[in-house]
Amino acid sequence: MAWKRILIGGLAAVAFVAVLPGTASAAELGENVDYKLVFPVDGTHHFSDTFWAGRSHGFHTGQDLMADKMTPVVAAASGVVRLVNWTARPDMNPTRCCSLVIKHDDGWESWYIHLDNDTTGTDDGRGWGIKRAIKPGVRVEAGQHIAWVGDSGNAENTKPQVHFELRDPAGTVVNSYRSLVTAGGNDVGKGPRDPLIGGSRILNRGVYGADVRALQIALKGVGHSVGGVDGRFGPRTQSAVEAFQRTFGLSVDGAVGRVTRTALFGATHNDDTGAVLSVGSRGNRVRGLQAFLAKGGLTPGPADGVFGPMTLRAVLSFQKRSKLWVDGLVGPRTWSALSKLE
Repeated sequence: MAWKRILIGGLAAVAFVAVLPGTASAAELGENVDYKLVFPVDGTHHFSDTFWAGRSHGFHTGQDLMADKMTPVVAAASGVVRLVNWTARPDMNPTRCCSLVIKHDDGWESWYIHLDNDTTGTDDGRGWGIKRAIKPGVRVEAGQHIAWVGDSGNAENTKPQVHFELRDPAGTVVNSYRSLVTAGGNDVGKGPRDPLIGGSRILNRGVYGADVRALQIALKGVGHSVGGVDGRFGPRTQSAVEAFQRTFGLSVDGAVGRVTRTALFGATHNDDTGAVLSVGSRGNRVRGLQAFLAKGGLTPGPADGVFGPMTLRAVLSFQKRSKLWVDGLVGPRTWSALSKLE
């Protein structure tokens, strides 16, 4: 088995190369892998690829997932808690809060560091940001709430975050960036955005994550029953999506892609003018919108005063062409750009 000597925290360490599941090739230290996981931060967050980033103690071997303190942290995969605060002892080493290591069912591990250690509303270092039921030897399921975001350890003087690491069965630290993006994470590195509206993956039966939880909250907000808000796209969430699509005249397929996301955003958001047109809007202002879009060479459908899927697609195309925020909402900026078509 191949190996290489690396510097972590100022100490020499040996990192072994392991074979990735389903492949014949070996995983190198820091290799950007595809690994199916649940995004570990269940709420508004942002991150960029910080593996290999320089640090005073060497280099960074994980991803810093930035979020507000007390944002829920969930298990990235099903498995057993191996360490709490770097120990397997039942007392969990309370003086070294707060970190967790979960050994997955397939032998991989996920590490969660800088979890909250403060009394709520303070930065006193006297709290316990890990759920009380989470102890060494306890089994957890993918997506289960295990802890909260914080700034413990050497992150005390930084913004709240979770340092997340993914390790293969041989202990090699791999780069989880691509896996986190695939799991629905916000990778723009520029600031928090809505995990549902800002995401891009197709949401359908069987997926789970922060974006699914945001979807369930949005559906409940417009009067559709989803059962529990648990981040899991099950049959009741699918039925709610289909009911929403039917109400807004969308293609009823039970899956949430760009058009359904945009319709949900239009149904649950408004700007401070109260004059935003979105999917479902009706009346003379929508007729005017359709006329402008047609004049711009787009195809909004008949000028019937109903903001339906064809009008939505035309708005999205216009916004993209005009270098506007592509959200399907017709507010002051979009109206201003449309007025220049005259």
